[in-house]
Amino acid sequence: MTDAAIPGLTRHFCTIGQRQVHYRRMGSGPPLIAIHRLPRSSKHMISFMQSASEKFTVIAPDVAGYGNSWPLPQPIVAQVNYIPPFRDYVDDIDNLVKELGLNRVALYGEGEGAAVAFQLALRDPKRYVCAALDGLMMFTDVETAVARRSIPIFEPKWDGSHFAWLWAFLREENCFSPWWIKKLDARIDKAMPAPDELHDRLIQFLSAAGHGHGYHLGIVSALEFKPTAHMPNINVPMLFTGSPTYHKYVALARASSPSKTCTFKPAANLLEARTSAVDFLATHIGRADAPPSAPPAKPVSGALWEDFVPVAGGQLHVQINDDVSSVPVLIQHDAASSVGTVEPITSSFIGRRTVLAFDLPGSGESDNTIGYDNIDVATYAQVLNGVLETVGLEKVDFYGMWGGGFVGLEMALMQPTRIRRLAMSNVFEHTGEEQRLIQENYTPEIMPLWHGGHLMQCWQQMRDQGIYYPWFDRTAKGVIQREPFLDTAMVHERVCSMLKAGNMYRTAYQSHFRYPTYDKLKTSPVPTLIATTKWDPNNAHTQAAAKAAPNAKFQYLNEDFTKWGESFLPFLEAVDL
Repeated sequence: MTDAAIPGLTRHFCTIGQRQVHYRRMGSGPPLIAIHRLPRSSKHMISFMQSASEKFTVIAPDVAGYGNSWPLPQPIVAQVNYIPPFRDYVDDIDNLVKELGLNRVALYGEGEGAAVAFQLALRDPKRYVCAALDGLMMFTDVETAVARRSIPIFEPKWDGSHFAWLWAFLREENCFSPWWIKKLDARIDKAMPAPDELHDRLIQFLSAAGHGHGYHLGIVSALEFKPTAHMPNINVPMLFTGSPTYHKYVALARASSPSKTCTFKPAANLLEARTSAVDFLATHIGRADAPPSAPPAKPVSGALWEDFVPVAGGQLHVQINDDVSSVPVLIQHDAASSVGTVEPITSSFIGRRTVLAFDLPGSGESDNTIGYDNIDVATYAQVLNGVLETVGLEKVDFYGMWGGGFVGLEMALMQPTRIRRLAMSNVFEHTGEEQRLIQENYTPEIMPLWHGGHLMQCWQQMRDQGIYYPWFDRTAKGVIQREPFLDTAMVHERVCSMLKAGNMYRTAYQSHFRYPTYDKLKTSPVPTLIATTKWDPNNAHTQAAAKAAPNAKFQYLNEDFTKWGESFLPFLEAVDL
């Protein structure tokens, strides 16, 4: 669900070549790199960061392809079922440490993250001077072969059944370890997490590149690393912790011939393991300088690169491309959405205009800096006007999709000189009985259920938006008269964005439904383009909005969503409007 900012914790992107690595940072003191298990993200390490930040500056990166770190590059010649070498994941964290200017570092890792930390300590003991590993897995060759056959590829299905598998997987990994072995000696003796915790893990899974597609790559890759062969060669202080009763495959149960620098300490649970790890690392880090401040993210040419911008109460996530210097075009998503939804439009401006897109507060990767109560379109506009001032943008062109356009209009009304030209698509205004029905039915609550049924609710709700309008009117009257656009990848992306926003999506939608669009447009101080597709069920609303605005132009959009950005260029670049 949508989170408020955590005091003292900041998020960053580090650009390494043509890729970006995302990491969280918290605390002061010597640097400690904390590496998550898979298929989690650095979000899973927040509680560890909070406990360790009293003694360390904790830097928790997302492993490549997980969380918000970009995937590892594929070979130039495409290979079917390609699995990146494990050393590439290790290289990525090593490159991050060097890019951040860290010279004497402590390591902590869990699960597959423990394997990465182990390899780093072996590789460069002068830089990585001590390590603590929880739940390091040790498989035989036979067990590794079984594991490779047992880890399926995650593919969205038209009927949403992939969510049923995902929820079952998240439950199963709390019952057996590894989850694909259904035997008593692999049974985990602990309670099933609450639905909210399982849902949080689901969001981490879906936050990865491809919204879960490719989750298996790092897991399968890590199987190739055999810690047993390297145990005698460890020459830095290294703690192995975890519970040998948790499952029989952890290093505590299988390690043989360890070096004298190895320490083994069982732990009854994760909290105990993490506490032991912090104490061990604090004892062995020795004299180490605190790391320098986080460097700013560097641009990536030809791509939408990412960053976080500080605002009151937290940070906003932004995608940017500035290959071409121009008046920037700000692309704004609508409710229940994120920058990922509008990315085809944002990408279409690369090489043509400076372009940027923000996740609104509480959506995508932006902190919820505004809460849930008394939120209206003006609230969002105030935040975006403030963030543009923070980054030093005095003037932008603005395009907003559906209710995202209202935010741009409100920004122009607040600061007329900030918005140069405003493009809005699929504009609406609901009044009377129509408004009542939409406000009461359009945004059902997302409430995690123990059996995962809430996921099917979200899937069918989002898919029905392509069949009926409004989506809850599943009668003949509600049928959208067009060739249906039910692309499974599109529906999956929309559902992932809605799940990530959680019930903040209701707050955003309701603010849009209450917006007095026509009256606001009558006083719009900027040249305005109002556009729609011919099939849009809100067509009558959009055309009425165009008539309400004295300085507005109306335009039909290409049926191909990816060409919308191109269609706005004549309006945005006209000499005289």
